[in-house]
Amino acid sequence: MRAIQVFAYGDYDQLQLVDLPQPRPVEGHILVKMTAAAINPLDNLIRLGRVTIGKSKLPLILGNEGTGLVASEGSDLPLGTRVMFREAYHLPCGGTWQEFVLTPRDLVVPLPDGSSDLEAAALRTAYVTAYMALLHRGQFQPGQVIFAPAVGSSVGNAVIQLGHTLGSAKAQRARELGYKDVIDLTQESARDGIARITGGTGVDVIVDGLGGDITIQGLASLKRGGTLVLVGDSASPELHLHIVRDLLANAVRLVGHRNALAPQGMADEAFSACFALWVQGRIKPIVARTFPMEQACEAQRFQVEGRPFGKVLLTFATR
Repeated sequence: MRAIQVFAYGDYDQLQLVDLPQPRPVEGHILVKMTAAAINPLDNLIRLGRVTIGKSKLPLILGNEGTGLVASEGSDLPLGTRVMFREAYHLPCGGTWQEFVLTPRDLVVPLPDGSSDLEAAALRTAYVTAYMALLHRGQFQPGQVIFAPAVGSSVGNAVIQLGHTLGSAKAQRARELGYKDVIDLTQESARDGIARITGGTGVDVIVDGLGGDITIQGLASLKRGGTLVLVGDSASPELHLHIVRDLLANAVRLVGHRNALAPQGMADEAFSACFALWVQGRIKPIVARTFPMEQACEAQRFQVEGRPFGKVLLTFATR
C-alpha cells in the first residue's frame, strides 16, 4: 500500500510517497481503506518537529482524522461499511495519510446513508475543537456574543456555525456564507471592528487560533469577566502581555486548549454532540479543496500558506 511518510523534520518536501506493507488486523482492531483524510495545522507542527503528540518516532505518518471503508472481517461492522474516525492520534501503525489504516474498533463510527464522505472527513477536528473551546473552556451561554478570528479557517467557521446553532446573539460571520458583521483586517483592526459591531460593548467569548497581536486585541475587546480561548498560533507563536492592562483590569480569562490533551469524557461528549448536529443538518463542514494523496506536499503547503476558506483534504483513489 502507499503512504505519506516523514523521515526527517523540516519543510514540505519531507512528505514522501512510499510503499509499505499493508497492516494486518489484530484482536479488537479493524482495517480501514481510506477514502479521504484531513490536513490540519497540527500536521504542519508535527512535520516541523514543534509538536509530537502521538507521533514522536521517525519515520512517521501524519493525519488524525478521515473517512474510509471497513476492509477486514471479525467486528460488528460488515465489510464495506463507511466509517469516520472519532480520533486518530495514537494509532498502532501511523496516522490517516495512508491507503489502509489499522485502528481500534472503538475509534470509528459508521456514517449514515446519504451522508458526505468529504464532509465527514472535515468534521471532527474543527467542530470538536470549537465545541470544547466554546462550551467547556469558554463557558459559553445562549445569548452571549462570540468572536472568531480567521472565520475562513475550519475552526473559525465551526465556531460561528456552532455559536449560531447553540444560540449566540452575534458573531463575526463570513460574507461568502451570507452573514453580516465581517471584520476585514486589511481595512480595520480586530479591536475597532468588534467595537463597531457591538456598539462598544465587547464580546463574551473569543476562540482564537491566530495568536500574536490578534490575541492582544481580542483580550482588549472582551467584556468584564469574558474569556479568550487560545487554540492555535497560525499568525504568531509570540504573545507579549501587559498583565494589569490585558488581564487584570477587566478580570478576563486566557485559556489554552488542545484536543489531544482534553479529558476523554469531554472529547467524547463533544464528538457525539457535533456528530448529531451534522447528521441533523444543523452544521455543515466546508471543504475548500481536495488533493490526491500523491500531492500531499502541495496540499499541505496550500493548507498552511494558501489561506483556504474551509478544510483541505487528501483523497485516495480506488485500486
